[in-house]
Amino acid sequence: MLDVMLAAYDGTGYKIGLFVHVLAVVLAFGPTFGFGIFFSVLPRFPGAAPALLAGVEKCNRYLVVPGTVVVLLAGVYLLAEGDQIWDTSDVFIAVGFVAALALLALQLFFFIPQGRRATELAERDLERGDSLSEEFQAVGQRLGNVGSLAGIIVVVTIFFMTYKPFL
Repeated sequence: MLDVMLAAYDGTGYKIGLFVHVLAVVLAFGPTFGFGIFFSVLPRFPGAAPALLAGVEKCNRYLVVPGTVVVLLAGVYLLAEGDQIWDTSDVFIAVGFVAALALLALQLFFFIPQGRRATELAERDLERGDSLSEEFQAVGQRLGNVGSLAGIIVVVTIFFMTYKPFL
């Protein structure tokens, strides 16, 4: 029976693993490209800052961080399941792992703490009046700058993973 099952295997596990990997990339990193657009409306609607930040924080908690972990795990599965034997010449694989680990580190050690700081500042500022302080603006600017860098990392990684230069 096992022989029949193995003979019928057509790489479906690899295809499902690839689907999970790509889906995790979309869910983990896709929403982050909209964060800058959301933040761009805050000067007109400063009272919305706590709600916007709560939404971003929830997205980070339930999509970005777990999605990035799934990206990494699915990538390892694809290496193990596929015909690909990884060696140091496979730049696209190395780029993918380094990028995913860097993005996870940015999320855990920069975006989450800075998002919390922005929330504290927004709540404090709105208790004092109806505008957001320069301190809040500075945190927002840092988030935007590092967010742009993270977006570039995602785009470059997708290029390497799909185009596979150097192969």
